[in-house]
Amino acid sequence: MSANIRYAKILIADHSVILNNMLRDVFEENGYEVIQAFDVAECKSSFLRENPDVALIDGRMPKSDGTELLSYIKQRSPRTVAIVMTAAGSEQLALKAMKLGADDCLHKPFGTEEVVGLVAKLLERRRVGEETTKFNTQILRRERYLAQLTSIINEALITTDVNGRIQFINRAASTLWGYSLDELKDKDIHFLIRGEARTLLYRNLVNDTVQKGKIEGEFHFRKKDKGTFPGYLSTSVIKDNQRFKGIVLVVADLSRVYEVERRLKQSEKLASLGKVAEGIAHEVRNTLTSLGGFALRLNKIASHDPNISQYTKIMLDDVSRLEKMVKTIEDYVKFARFYSFHFVRTKLPPLIEKARELVVQTLNQVDAASITFTLKVDDNLQEIQADPTALQEVFYHLILNAYEAMPRGGRLTVTLKNIDSAVSIVFTDTGVGIDSTDLNDIFNPFFTAKTSGAGMGLSKVSLLVEEHGGTVKVTSSPMKGTTFEVLLPVERLMRGLYPWEATS
Repeated sequence: MSANIRYAKILIADHSVILNNMLRDVFEENGYEVIQAFDVAECKSSFLRENPDVALIDGRMPKSDGTELLSYIKQRSPRTVAIVMTAAGSEQLALKAMKLGADDCLHKPFGTEEVVGLVAKLLERRRVGEETTKFNTQILRRERYLAQLTSIINEALITTDVNGRIQFINRAASTLWGYSLDELKDKDIHFLIRGEARTLLYRNLVNDTVQKGKIEGEFHFRKKDKGTFPGYLSTSVIKDNQRFKGIVLVVADLSRVYEVERRLKQSEKLASLGKVAEGIAHEVRNTLTSLGGFALRLNKIASHDPNISQYTKIMLDDVSRLEKMVKTIEDYVKFARFYSFHFVRTKLPPLIEKARELVVQTLNQVDAASITFTLKVDDNLQEIQADPTALQEVFYHLILNAYEAMPRGGRLTVTLKNIDSAVSIVFTDTGVGIDSTDLNDIFNPFFTAKTSGAGMGLSKVSLLVEEHGGTVKVTSSPMKGTTFEVLLPVERLMRGLYPWEATS
């Protein structure tokens, strides 16, 4: 006898004392706990008090046909096994009982083995049904959990059928490639891989995954907007009852990894250049001191001779220009090596205004007045965690570059706006622009397209923006103007923000 039957409670509701006691003895002998009731009121009271597993109900209770009691029990405890005992010729009563939820009907007269066997069978059926429901609920919960997990993981997840046709993509894959599931459904998986990258793959992702167990490696993938991205691909076989059903692909976007590597190389290059610049600046300063001193002496000696004075003045002007350049280089190296950042909550518009005032002070009034300056600020612009002095330096160089790019006047528009957890600062001028061949070099130290200066301004901009965890991007067209966009996270440690990601 199973444990659930041994400790099961059974309520015997029958007005016949003889039958009630007989059933009591039989069920107690078979390990049941028995509660007896001889009328409807007593049965209801016992049911509420004892909460039995089984109710054995007489179909002809005093002042009731038994179905009232059946309805009462089933409404309060649908899981209680209810058996209605009916007499011969009571088919209509039995039918009514079954419609009201009776688990079975037992026709009198019946044997003791029959009634005990029926109760055991119905209890077992209830147990199996409840376990099945519980199991199905667990499966449903796991499926929902897996579906949620699939949707929130950062890696792109794609499944295919046995022929390599796409059957499912998660949210990350949709975001990464720019396609919806409907757009990719039943397309060949190789559709997502850039043409030249496919030559690096095995002949067929599905076949070779089956043969080798998995495929791993870095490849370039093709997006909906015709762009590409580097990713790390890993494939596995999907099986159901040992039958091959397709493959699953996991792709991790390596764009940020590549960007970090690029920045690291840039930082290493800047550090090396800084050391070289420091040494060169020291040697050049010594030479300039000698040249400047001798040029001054010559100028005094030949002060009566205008022709010679003309040449010595050129020499002195060039020495002065080179001394300023050397000081700029030394200041850059000193800043890069020794500047101590202090990050506080910072409002950006006042820094823009102050930087512009400093730029205007370096220019003559005519040049400054020929340029229209406009500052556009989002309502409720976020404050950011920043070093105000360093950011003012960034804005100073970007505004100075813009003004110097418009020698005949023009417009400079600075736009500040919120982008999720970052602030975008866009500097747009109508100046001479930058040649496309120079765009990749403008942030390198010593690179300049101007006739004066050491080419340290934009290098310093790049250094300071990166220290804030941000990025700077430039677009330009010769004779049409230039746009610099600086993206700064609200919190300095919120890394990995890119203008093209934030605005997508």
